[in-house]
Amino acid sequence: MPAWNAGRSIERALESALRDPSLAVECVVVDDGSTDDTAAVVERLGAADPRVVFLRSPANEGVSAARNRALRAARGEWVTLLDADDRFVRGGLAALLRPTAGGDVLAVVGQRVWSDGKRSWISAAYDRPDIRRPGRASLVDRPGLVYYATGTGKLFHRSLVDGLSFSGRILGDQPWPIRALIRAGDRIEVIDDVVYAWLRPADDAASTITASKRASARIAAEAVRVAVGAFAEVAAEAGRIEEPSGRARVVGTYFERLLSSDFGGPVVRAVKRGDEGGDELFDAIRAFLDAAPPELVDRSTALAEAVLRPPLDRWPQLSEPARSAFWRLLSTTIRAHPSLVPRISRASLLRLGLEVARRSDSATARRLASASFTLNWPLGLIHRWRRRGRLANRPVPAPDLS
Repeated sequence: MPAWNAGRSIERALESALRDPSLAVECVVVDDGSTDDTAAVVERLGAADPRVVFLRSPANEGVSAARNRALRAARGEWVTLLDADDRFVRGGLAALLRPTAGGDVLAVVGQRVWSDGKRSWISAAYDRPDIRRPGRASLVDRPGLVYYATGTGKLFHRSLVDGLSFSGRILGDQPWPIRALIRAGDRIEVIDDVVYAWLRPADDAASTITASKRASARIAAEAVRVAVGAFAEVAAEAGRIEEPSGRARVVGTYFERLLSSDFGGPVVRAVKRGDEGGDELFDAIRAFLDAAPPELVDRSTALAEAVLRPPLDRWPQLSEPARSAFWRLLSTTIRAHPSLVPRISRASLLRLGLEVARRSDSATARRLASASFTLNWPLGLIHRWRRRGRLANRPVPAPDLS
């Protein structure tokens, strides 16, 4: 457990991991240079419970460094992660451990809910059959598991994570669990028990990494820059997968996950709010695409729908620096990948055509003219209706957080 200025929540989080006396648990907490009473709270709890191992970083080094320090100190055969502002639901750890009794499981994936303390729900990104359906799995068979790209709510055999480390302040936690799940092969067990509550205050008042990324286009741009290395790590690890089609499926799904879940949301929020730093975000996405395999960019649906379309649909709301940066992103991408054009809506294409004319960009105009596309409005309306229904966060019964 990494902890930084978590004095208000860390006792609740620790107690959720330690409340079952029948489990042999070691909880390694690393205080990452807190300036509040985090250390005092953990020291008090550790004095009463020897299962708490407390380490202190000499300075604030970031969440990835704190996690790495905790992993080096951990002695258990099985490893799971807990953030200081979250908690395990009652019986959650026991549920994660249950499938390991047979001896042939290397990783367990439990269910995670979001909670604001009063209600709980499953976000659309996690409400997928690959994540929700219990049973034996591999990433090749269920590539949608990469949308659940955190180490929380999961259990890993120590052999899977030896040599793995976290890096980066934002989004740096994704390669670690995905690479571990690739190593697990077909020895992953997905359970339908809700084991973990990801707590998010209704007003997002808590100072969390997720809240910061939602509030700032500049911090979101930092996450996109980290994603370049994260994607490269996952793609390299996927080299362990012998079947080429399975390897391509895992890597391609992670690519789409980054664009839709990690880039798309910040783009929409930056455009709606007219954020300063929108230009940094668009430039970072352009650098990510430049480094990506061209064949993945060519066939990406998320790039057109989640990244390129929203700024075109709200073009008047963009600041001039953001417009210039987005135009660099858009024109460069379309020139290199004209196959993306048919996936942009008719209204967005009209705005694009007007902007092409205004900028006298003949190269982009040629690419647009040569890209054959059809727009079937009835099918498009059905697709939008189905997508709107799928994207609605689904309420679930509140887990026992007491």
